[in-house]
Formats: sequence, structure tokens, C-alpha cells
Amino acid sequence: MIQAKYFHVVFTIPHHINDLFLNYPRQMYATLMQNVWYTLDAFGWNHKYLGAQLGCTMVLHTWGSNLSYHPHVHCIVPAGGVDLNGKWRSIKGKGKFLFPVKALSKVFRVKMMNCINDFIYDSGMEFSSELLNKLYKKPWVVYAKPTMNGTESVIKYLARYASKVAITHHRILSYDDQHVRFTYTDYRHKNLKKILILDSSEFIRRFIMHILPKGFCKIRHFGILSGAWKKRVFPEVDIKAKSTYQMWKNLGFDMLKCRFCKQGKLVFQNEIEPVRGPPKGSYNKTVI
Repeated sequence: MIQAKYFHVVFTIPHHINDLFLNYPRQMYATLMQNVWYTLDAFGWNHKYLGAQLGCTMVLHTWGSNLSYHPHVHCIVPAGGVDLNGKWRSIKGKGKFLFPVKALSKVFRVKMMNCINDFIYDSGMEFSSELLNKLYKKPWVVYAKPTMNGTESVIKYLARYASKVAITHHRILSYDDQHVRFTYTDYRHKNLKKILILDSSEFIRRFIMHILPKGFCKIRHFGILSGAWKKRVFPEVDIKAKSTYQMWKNLGFDMLKCRFCKQGKLVFQNEIEPVRGPPKGSYNKTVI
């Protein structure tokens, strides 16, 4: 079995079209995720960079640390793909980078703008030519982080991004009828940890912006990481296995074996119901 490294790539939209995303979230979020994949897939099949079928697992995020509206997509991309002969091909450039981010940004912008123009036309809306020109001229940010080594680090990373909501309770320091006080990270100033105080109504307004449309799938898999590729990439896996445990065991991984002693077996005892305590600090009390 191939042990591949993974890249973390982030695709972001300009704030100029935030209102469009807020008014048509289901259509725009789906368009965003589809065009992120179309962009990566096009570069993957380009022989200059890889010349093979790439894969991608992506997670949609809509918030910044201060609860501002900031739609973007986090992608985990393996450092290689499967060519037309069914052989594994590794990324060129000794695996140090995925694709040129400036080129990714330009292709991503064109694909998104084509879809946005079609959506505006089909919906009978009006978009100022000045705004459209800004969107075409403005660079669309694509950021690629270094590779992540090891399956465990990839799984931990995905779990952290997949399970998050706009704000978790441990960041809320205190609240009352008028204000909510919480911590956030200021990424523009050396990732400093700061405290923000919002009116209760403003806090609720910001939080509501990040509630996804009912039934919308924010985690999606494409290419060789999609379900359709399981039999082709992992032919030794018995897809008809009676349980997930048996499927992983067929791959040589015993999930019931103790990860510390490597000998003992984990035995199910009981299920602990989730309990969420109040935020740090009590009601009407300020935490220093």
C-alpha cells in the first residue's frame, strides 16, 4: 500500500461577493466546492505538474476567528495520483510543492466567475459592471501549506476542521443580557490572542451567518479519495465486509488492539453521554 504525503490547500473568495453567498448559500457553497475541485483536477491532469487523477477531501468553512463572514475551503490533497495505466505518480518538484498558487488562483477565479455570471443571468439579477471588473482584476487567494507526514497527522487535522462550529464554548469567557466576551486570534498581527466584546444581538447575528443550509454536506471527497475509487485504489478491500472493523482488519489494522501495549484488546463497557458545561466564568461575572 502506498503511503503518500498530503498537502493542505485553502481557497478563498473575495469579500465583494459575500452578500451573494449570504443570499444564496446553498447554490454558492456548492459552486465554490465544485470549482475548487475542477481547478485541482485540471492541474492534476496537466502533464507539466502530474498527469494523473488527483484526489481531494475538502471541508467548507464560513467564519473567521472573530465570527466574521469569510467563506473558504480547506483541502487535503495527496502528493500524487493514479495515471491512465493505473500506476501511482508522485508530484513533480521532489514533492516540495503541489502546484503554483498564482496559477491556481487565476484558473480558480475564471471558473468561479463563469459560474457566477451564469447564475446572475439565469436568476435575472443585476450586477454592476464595476463590481464584476473588480472581481476579475482582484487576485483570488489560494494558499498551500507544506506536506503533512503520516496518516495520523492527516486524520487529526481533518477531525479538527470537520467537527468545528463557528465558535466553541471554551472561547466564550463571559456573557450577560447585553454583551458576550470571547477570545479570538488576530491573524493579521502575528497570530496574537485577543479578547472581543460584542453586543448580544451582534454576537447572535454573526453566529447565525454560519449555519449551513439544511442537509448541506460540508465535507466532500473527490477523485481517488471518493467512494467510487475504493475498488480501484484498494482492490484488496472487501467492500461487502460485514462491519467497518472487518474492513480495516482486512487492511492489516486492528482497531481493537491497544495502541499503547500493542497486545491487549479494547472492550466496550459503556457509552458516555455528551455533557456541555457552561462557558468559563459565571453569569454576570467577568473573568480576568
